[in-house]
Amino acid sequence: MTKSELEILFKTHYAAMYRLAVSFLYDEDEARDVVSDVFASLLGGGLAIRTDNARGFLLTCVRNSCISVIRHKQMRERFIKLYSTKAEPLVDGPDDSMMLAELRNFIDNQLPPLTRRIFTLRYLQDMTCQQVAEAVGVSRVTVHHHLSQSLEKINAYFNNQKQ
Repeated sequence: MTKSELEILFKTHYAAMYRLAVSFLYDEDEARDVVSDVFASLLGGGLAIRTDNARGFLLTCVRNSCISVIRHKQMRERFIKLYSTKAEPLVDGPDDSMMLAELRNFIDNQLPPLTRRIFTLRYLQDMTCQQVAEAVGVSRVTVHHHLSQSLEKINAYFNNQKQ
């Protein structure tokens, strides 16, 4: 897809995409991030669009991205409950404190410094990906990359611990 084609799509469909994202997320900044990410994926070749139904395709992409953001928020809330020292245990018992200590240890010792900083800014300080990118001095795509890597590492570590 050429930049001029993308520009036409942007001018034609941005308002509808943004309204849809706001209706899902109730947050204008996150809505702009979601719509921008869809267009970034188109520009980067991560998505292929059919021109016969561009509006439907773009709105579906926004809807799916919003659902991912909502799931991400839910996971973030669960993580904060686990990570916060003030949070009440999710289950009473010694396993909770051990798991919390293990999670803290993993984040502090196993994640690279930049990934740890991005993870902390995004999940514990509730910054948007754009704000994290500006604070750290990297692109938003880099922020997404580090976040997905850190979540994969955490999930893999704890899934291996259960086995």
